Formats: sequence, structure tokens, C-alpha cells
Amino acid sequence: MNTTTEYKDADEAWEAGNEWVKQSDRWEKLDYLNETCSKEFLEESLLHEVVKFMGEHEFSAFFEHLRRNWGIKTPQELDYEINN
Repeated sequence: MNTTTEYKDADEAWEAGNEWVKQSDRWEKLDYLNETCSKEFLEESLLHEVVKFMGEHEFSAFFEHLRRNWGIKTPQELDYEINN
């Protein structure tokens, strides 16, 4: 990503940023966040911010993905494991 471009004012930089957002895919944007955001933000806030933009259906699908691929258990599954 080019960070040495000179802009005549903040509005021009904002518009150029809007173009970058439109042209970049989610992986490029995620890489940018990982490179530029504080560790605190990435560890404590990013997931919450993403979830705010998801609807219930999207988050349920995401949670199912985590269950299948990362071994995340529901409260009921944990109860079963503890009691058996």
C-alpha cells in the first residue's frame, strides 16, 4: 500500500481512502488492521466491533463455523462433559 502520496487536504485523503476501501478485499483490509492497530484494540475490541455489524443469522453461522472447526462447545456440551 502506498503511504507516501501527498494530498492537498484532508478531504482529498478521505476520498482516496474511500476508493481504497472499495477496491481492497477483506483480506487486504484485515492485513491493514493487523499492521496498524494497537495490540489492545486487536485483542479486546476488534471481534466486538465485527459482531456489532452482523445480524443474528450471520453470527449464528459464524458460531457454527467455530464449533465445527475450532472445538468451541455450547454450554450444554460443557455441562455434559462436566457431569459425565
